[in-house]
Amino acid sequence: MRTRMMARTGTLETRLAWRTGLLCFVTLFAAGIGPLTSAQEPIELSAVDLDARVSEIFGRSCTLVGCHVGPTPQMGMYLTPDRFYASIVDQPSRERPELKLVDPGSPESSYLLMKLTGESDIFGSQMPLTGDRLSVDEVELVKAWIRGLETVDQARIDATPDADVFPFHSWKAINLPTTRPIDQGSWLFLISHRFNPPVSSGSRTLYGLDGSGIIFLSMGYAVTDNLFVSLGRSNSADNVELWSRYRIRGHNDGGLPIGLAVQSSVNWVTETPTVADVFSSEALKWTLQVPVSGEVAGGLGVIVVPGVTLNPVEAVQGEDPLITLGLASQWNFYGNLSLVVEWVPIVSGYTRSNTFGNDIRFDTWSGAFQISTGRHVFQIVASNSVGLSSDQYLRGGDLDIRDADFRLGFNIFRVINF
Repeated sequence: MRTRMMARTGTLETRLAWRTGLLCFVTLFAAGIGPLTSAQEPIELSAVDLDARVSEIFGRSCTLVGCHVGPTPQMGMYLTPDRFYASIVDQPSRERPELKLVDPGSPESSYLLMKLTGESDIFGSQMPLTGDRLSVDEVELVKAWIRGLETVDQARIDATPDADVFPFHSWKAINLPTTRPIDQGSWLFLISHRFNPPVSSGSRTLYGLDGSGIIFLSMGYAVTDNLFVSLGRSNSADNVELWSRYRIRGHNDGGLPIGLAVQSSVNWVTETPTVADVFSSEALKWTLQVPVSGEVAGGLGVIVVPGVTLNPVEAVQGEDPLITLGLASQWNFYGNLSLVVEWVPIVSGYTRSNTFGNDIRFDTWSGAFQISTGRHVFQIVASNSVGLSSDQYLRGGDLDIRDADFRLGFNIFRVINF
């Protein structure tokens, strides 16, 4: 009995010793690493290196996601490498005009830093809105950069290039191509949708929203800043479209403030009831368009797009080329909100045809309410046409604008960077 009690006593003492030792170890370890985790090493970088690091942070967190770039950056802040300094240094915040976005030498009174750290007295949400928040080290870099701005570099601000002028914020007016480019290495995803029933069909189709639809999906890649290639497909006639666009000149290239591009496309009709042989020449259509755009007044842009389509109707043999003259205008009436109208009159070569079961009799017209933010564009569309591929919308629509007859739809554009 005494032996068992001595054994139990030894075991208990051993456990207490282990627990006491472990507690002491954890306490000493925590005390030892505490100063290392709480103390920030001083940032010893030159002003040039700090500027480059901050530019890289803004590029990755603020422009790559498409918020502070393009014709309509959020809060008017361009955070691209060539424009971020002039856009934020010594500039008032739109959300809190009494504070400067970056108050030179004073990180604590810079509203941009408050947004990055999510302080309680900011308006809206902490930035960046999407993706990862800035790390502690990145915030310290921004602080050090602001602290090092003793004066405003007016020469740098004066040397900042003018922002690119895009009379049209989207890469299509609605259907017609525009001259807006895409940065090299970026991808452009597009969803276009049109409800087939017209609004005039009434409540039985929920004014067109409860019925069949036509959809076009495409994904494109910017080979260079001026050359873009895209592949898409419409469920109307199972139409596959491959197109490329080359921007010949931009609006800021000197001379006349106009943009000029050329777009070519080939459409392949792969629906067997539509063509006897999907691998024959009759299943292929060829289109060439030349968009010319300009800004006629502040916030008001126009574009003219002459076009020619060969073999426009696959069911007709030996038909003349279809000649069109697309016209569109965008009015940017407030912030990132715009109204867009588009008309595509047929000049010659008209052949009455059928698209998605609809009798095509009129020139295509469309209107849209547009919301654009950097590299994102959303359009709510009203149109008399169900055609979404180049060869289809250029042939015309089935509804008569004189009867105020139209259908609803939408376009979603999204630039993606991997």
